[in-house]
Amino acid sequence: MERFRMSKQTFLELVEALRPRLERQTTTMRVPLSVERRVAVAVWYLANGSSYQVASDLFGIGRSTVASSVIEFCFAVELELLSKTICIGPDVGKIMDGFDRLGFPHCIGAIDGTHIPICAPGGRPDQYGNRKNYSSILLQGTVDSSGRFIDVEVGWSGKNHDAFVFTHSALCIAMDAGSLVPGNPCLDLDGVVVPPIIIADGAYPLRPWLMKPYGRTAEAGHHRDFDRRLCRARNKVECCFGRYKGRWRCLSRRLQVREQNVVSVVTACAVLHNLCEERGHPVLGDLESPEPIRIQADEDDDMATNGENLAAGKVVREALARFMAAAGSRE
Repeated sequence: MERFRMSKQTFLELVEALRPRLERQTTTMRVPLSVERRVAVAVWYLANGSSYQVASDLFGIGRSTVASSVIEFCFAVELELLSKTICIGPDVGKIMDGFDRLGFPHCIGAIDGTHIPICAPGGRPDQYGNRKNYSSILLQGTVDSSGRFIDVEVGWSGKNHDAFVFTHSALCIAMDAGSLVPGNPCLDLDGVVVPPIIIADGAYPLRPWLMKPYGRTAEAGHHRDFDRRLCRARNKVECCFGRYKGRWRCLSRRLQVREQNVVSVVTACAVLHNLCEERGHPVLGDLESPEPIRIQADEDDDMATNGENLAAGKVVREALARFMAAAGSRE
């Protein structure tokens, strides 16, 4: 468990799921590594964040074999497991019930972005430079009430703002169209139609389905109560990022992989995170401290959305805030 971040049973299930993609034929020229060993090399590398050379010495294979095992494993995880593992799933009600217990009704996910350090591509040191002065790509993650990814968007340069990545993401397009959640179940709150909700911090643009805090614009007690509830529920995504990076230590150091392979490695780690979370595997060792939760909303961030979306988002937010206040008074 300590070296591979998963139980033997989970490891063996992973091997069998990937066997069709990873198995190689024995030839007269060479005997290939077994699928079990290739998966072990890749999972160990992702979990420990050491160099290819350290893995080479540990497993007694060539450095180039380690590198190819890691990348081929990540490609196989993407192809075989991504769509089955990172999805909203059929039981939307269970997700909503989980967020309802956290104090935020009709919610299907909490969204945020996190930076993954990478090596700056040769000759283009500024292409991925972020505001903290290192090269990174962004992972936009949306998580459910159990801390499991239901959507990831990976690959945008770290120099981009979270709101920019969000508005250009497949998730945003699907939610605008009402096609992400099966059946798109809506609430009617005194004539205000409330679609399935995703919650975010103040950096994101308000939309009818994307709720952010009132922050400085809070005018009443039920606004401040709304903000407290939202921030408590949104903590799920911060905790998820901490467990994700704590489990797959390669993500906390600069990824030592080629630029064209970075997205596959980061995505594969998200799939493995879900597999481990679903099976209740603990995260061993110290977790990365989550960034402080921002309560203060900045209305300038709403410039990233159009006036119609902003106005509709404010109507939905007010209806939800009043509904929560009324429900709270009855508890």
